[in-house]
Amino acid sequence: MASSSGTSYTSLSDEDTKKRMAQRKRRRMDSNRESARRSRMRKRKQLEDLTAEVDRLKAGRATALTALATVRQHYMAVEAENCVLRTQLGELNNRLHALNDIVNFINGLNNNNNNINNNPSGFDPLNNGFVSGLGIDMNPWSVSGGVNLHPLMASGDLFHCY
Repeated sequence: MASSSGTSYTSLSDEDTKKRMAQRKRRRMDSNRESARRSRMRKRKQLEDLTAEVDRLKAGRATALTALATVRQHYMAVEAENCVLRTQLGELNNRLHALNDIVNFINGLNNNNNNINNNPSGFDPLNNGFVSGLGIDMNPWSVSGGVNLHPLMASGDLFHCY
């Protein structure tokens, strides 16, 4: 009888061991399934976060491009205005030099007239700066003074400065 009871004990322990091993295997499989499910959820969450980040960055890029286009338009307008102003500055400098030359010429005539015993045949301030005998109107503000004093009318469409 000892042998039968020993065999039954061994078979019970083998069955218990097999059951325990099967139970452990089942728990391990369940644990692995749960871990894999959590891993898939984490990856899905990461993908959603990255997709949201891409969308946010695309929107920011679109906003930046719109702002850049606006700044470029303002820059081009200011550049065109600067070109017009530079042209007007050059024209005004030319006028100023011409007027200074006229004033210097008139001053030279006045000095010559004062040196020639105050001869009235020279520069006559009562006659709008007309110099007798020369036929030249020396009034720098008159239209016939040889200098075109019409207002400057330049626009950005006429000039291309780079």
